[in-house]
Amino acid sequence: MQKNAAHLFFLAVICCTLSGCGTKGPLYIPEQQYPQDTSTSK
Repeated sequence: MQKNAAHLFFLAVICCTLSGCGTKGPLYIPEQQYPQDTSTSK
């Protein structure tokens, strides 16, 4: 039981640490860096 509790604790710590990484908010692509081609060439 003690071993399972330790594994659960470390798993929770790792999940909390990883959830703090990255950009917050919705995913986006900055238009200035990657402009979209709006012309259609059919």
